[in-house]
Amino acid sequence: MAIRKLPSTGDAPRSTGVPASLVPGGPADSAGFPWQGRTFDHHGTAFADDDGATPARLAAAVAEVRAAARGFVTAAAGEQAAALARLGAAHADAVLALSESRLLVPLLAEAGDTGLTPDGRVVEKSQELSIVTVAGPDGRRVMPVFSSTEAMRSWNAEARPIPVPGPQLALAAAQEETDLIIVDPGSSDREIGVRRPALRAMALGEAVPPAWDDAAVREAFIGASAGPGVEALALLPGDPEARLLQAETEVRLLVAPGLDDAGLRELLESLQRRWAANAVIAERVDSMRVRPVAGPRG
Repeated sequence: MAIRKLPSTGDAPRSTGVPASLVPGGPADSAGFPWQGRTFDHHGTAFADDDGATPARLAAAVAEVRAAARGFVTAAAGEQAAALARLGAAHADAVLALSESRLLVPLLAEAGDTGLTPDGRVVEKSQELSIVTVAGPDGRRVMPVFSSTEAMRSWNAEARPIPVPGPQLALAAAQEETDLIIVDPGSSDREIGVRRPALRAMALGEAVPPAWDDAAVREAFIGASAGPGVEALALLPGDPEARLLQAETEVRLLVAPGLDDAGLRELLESLQRRWAANAVIAERVDSMRVRPVAGPRG
């Protein structure tokens, strides 16, 4: 059985989550086997007792990310620091939970060699199973995976689930130069993404804070931004629910008052060059958006 990547479909992982070329729904997979009551005992002893449900540890971790994101968005001024710390811890724990979980990689049947029957009809002589990737909002490839057979069936009934330990999945994504993983795409309650810097943590089973909650990243930004024009800098979550719908990190700049459009443009271009040349920022920040705010006069 050949396993290879399909080209990107151009679909972004968002709340709908279903690529237009795929048809969801149905009680059985593409081989006609029902999903209900299925286990993974045919994949060896590691998954012999797995009934295909979402691992409880992972479900709890994703639920905490959602709750912490709501808390951060609604936090009052005096509560923002605590809310941010809670959200950073929730993001790190979700990646750790993924490293401890069984995940399901969807394989889809794709026509292989074709031939002609004696009466001239075209028939498939073979089929291959292919790993699916889709395009994220920024054009990068995203690997969709699932926490349960139910979630995969809702996404596409013809996909065949291949159970894989979280660390093995992270290594495979990195080796295939796929920067992003989206778990349970299309589910507003369970959908969660893993970005390029977190793949290493997921592979090694480490709890690593997201870039916007990482003291080393913050210090790198402050050092690389020193100079006239910048009065203060803060890092905030750009994608609080970790669904890959926005840039990971928001860089909020308090710039010197009185800068005109040309001056602000020149300052931002200079900062972008300095940030790109900083090894810590390049390694730890997946994506960012910059929000300049003018400081008060006098």
